[in-house]
Amino acid sequence: MVRLKVEVSRDLKALAFNELLALTELANGSLDLIDDSDDLVVDYRGDINALLKRICRAALIKSIRVIRDINEEEVVRLDRSRYRSLKRGRESGSVSIDLRIARLLVNLARTEENSVFLDPFVGTGIIANEAAMIGARVIGVDINYNALRIARSVYTDVVNADVRLISIRDNAVDSIATDPPYNRLSISDADLDALYRVFAYEAFRVLRHGGYIAFSHPTYVNALDWFLNLGFELVGNGLQYVHGGLTRLIYVFRKP
Repeated sequence: MVRLKVEVSRDLKALAFNELLALTELANGSLDLIDDSDDLVVDYRGDINALLKRICRAALIKSIRVIRDINEEEVVRLDRSRYRSLKRGRESGSVSIDLRIARLLVNLARTEENSVFLDPFVGTGIIANEAAMIGARVIGVDINYNALRIARSVYTDVVNADVRLISIRDNAVDSIATDPPYNRLSISDADLDALYRVFAYEAFRVLRHGGYIAFSHPTYVNALDWFLNLGFELVGNGLQYVHGGLTRLIYVFRKP
C-alpha cells in the first residue's frame, strides 16, 4: 500500500475523485480516501506504475505525490494546457462540450483501448474524439446530419439515426459516454422525458454486462429513476457549473 496526494481541479473535486476511482479500477487497483479537505489524500493498493500509466489520460488530475513519512515525492505532473481552449458555442446546430468534460466522461465510463465505445448523441464528435485518442473503436449516432458531417473527421463509425432506432445488437458495447440534448438544442420530435427514457432503455440494452455509462444533463431533468428502474447501479455523480443558471449533473452507472 502507498499513500498518495493527488492534486485535482478544485471546481470539480467530487468528479475528480470519481475519475481517480475509475482509473484505479482500470489499473486493477483499489483505494481508500483519507482526506479531501485540500488535495485528495488516498491509500492505494496495487501496481503504482500501472496506475501512473492510466493517470496520464486524466482530465481533472494535475499531479500525484507519494507520501513517505513526512516527505513527499512528485511522481507525475500532467500538462492540461489544451483544455484552456474550452469548446463553447454552437457548431452546426449543436453545443460543443468542454474538452476536459468530454475526456472526463470517457474516463468515467472506463473506456479501454480496443474496446467498443458508443456516443448515442455524438453531435460534432468531441466526446468521440477523446475516446478515439484513447484507442477505442468509436460508434457515433446522431439525428442531426449536419453535425455528423463534422464528426466524420474523427475516427468514428457514424450513424444518422434517432436514438430510439439504434441498430446495435444487445450487449455489444463496452462503454457509453454522451452529452444528451436538452430543450431547443434537440431536434428530435420527442419531449425530453420521453427522450431520456428511451435513451436509458437503449443504453441498458446495448451495453455489455459490467459495462459503464457516463453522461451529463441539466439538473432540471430527473433521469435517475429511469436508469435505476432498468437495473443500472449508480456508482458516481457530481455537479458541473456551466454558466449563468445552467448547472449539469454528471451520472455514472454500471450495468450488472
